[in-house]
Amino acid sequence: IKIKMSKAIIGITTPNTPLHAAYYFIKLGVWLCGGKPIPLKTLESIKSAKIDGLIVGGGTDIFPKLFQEAPKERYKYDRERDEMEIAWLKKAEADHIPVLGICRGAQMMNVMHGGTLHLNVAEAYENAHYPKTLIRKVFFRKAITIEPNSLLHSLCAHTNMRVNSMHTQSIAKTGDGFIVSAEETNGVVQAIENPAHPYYLGVQFHPEFLLYRPAIRAIFHGLVQAAKSQLPSAS
Repeated sequence: IKIKMSKAIIGITTPNTPLHAAYYFIKLGVWLCGGKPIPLKTLESIKSAKIDGLIVGGGTDIFPKLFQEAPKERYKYDRERDEMEIAWLKKAEADHIPVLGICRGAQMMNVMHGGTLHLNVAEAYENAHYPKTLIRKVFFRKAITIEPNSLLHSLCAHTNMRVNSMHTQSIAKTGDGFIVSAEETNGVVQAIENPAHPYYLGVQFHPEFLLYRPAIRAIFHGLVQAAKSQLPSAS
């Protein structure tokens, strides 16, 4: 009898708008690592989508009142997406679903557990001025240091890496249960994780735009494998 494992279904949160480039690159990362990616765009997806792993994607800023800060004037927040992602994160924890947060996603994981954010990373840290135009953001790289005994280190097998920089906010106080597993020399947090879970990782950079590097693909591979480990075998 040949035993065939089903593909792990990885839900990817995204705005309730036409899907953007980042989603398709995340989708590619999941597919390359043997998972089946599906979009999660509305709160209704909680009732209709069955997932084995969750990726909370990047995008617009989280509504600041969720972490006791004042909203920016004339900034358009996506409150519906905030609500959806909080609901999915709660479900993932209740059902022991592995989670990867990317940029905004890492920040949402942190905020949901009582953490806070810096609304402007350049104002919060010295030597934290990064490119602002899209083209320069795509090609710019900065050095991060990864904690040796962390999940991120076990995945990437590197203590030092260079990553992209596409964020204007950053994690300030870490949420309950989280440790900082990567940061820049200036102190900007680049990864958090909760050691109480087999795979509960948030990265501030965008690994989906660095898929040509095996160490970065390993982040997606680790998520898919963690999701697969919970699947029943099908004959």
